[in-house]
Amino acid sequence: MQFDLSQLLTGYYFFDRAPGGEFLWGYALLVFFVLILFTKSIVMKFVSDDKYLRKSLRKKFGRFVALGVIGIFLVASRFSGIPVFSMRLWLYLTLLLTVGIGIWTFVKIRREYQKRISSVERETGKRM
Repeated sequence: MQFDLSQLLTGYYFFDRAPGGEFLWGYALLVFFVLILFTKSIVMKFVSDDKYLRKSLRKKFGRFVALGVIGIFLVASRFSGIPVFSMRLWLYLTLLLTVGIGIWTFVKIRREYQKRISSVERETGKRM
């Protein structure tokens, strides 16, 4: 099987209502979106000992649950061949949105964590 990269530049590739052919990345995408669905619990297990980081992470993962459910639905639609929901456009937009929100959330958590740490350092410095 040979993939023609010139198809990526056509609108038909993204807007095909019922794309045919093999969906080679389907299971990998399904695993990715399931991991995205459980991102909060996975991350919280790794940072269980740092209370300041836990406070910074507390309410930041609601979007990932929604994106995980949407992604699983889109991959399942592609496997089932549901005409409008199996468009490549929706899947690529969801992937880009997930990565973008992931980067934005990481930056936001990092800034908030640094503020908490500097605040704690200032407090402990004043008391000594």
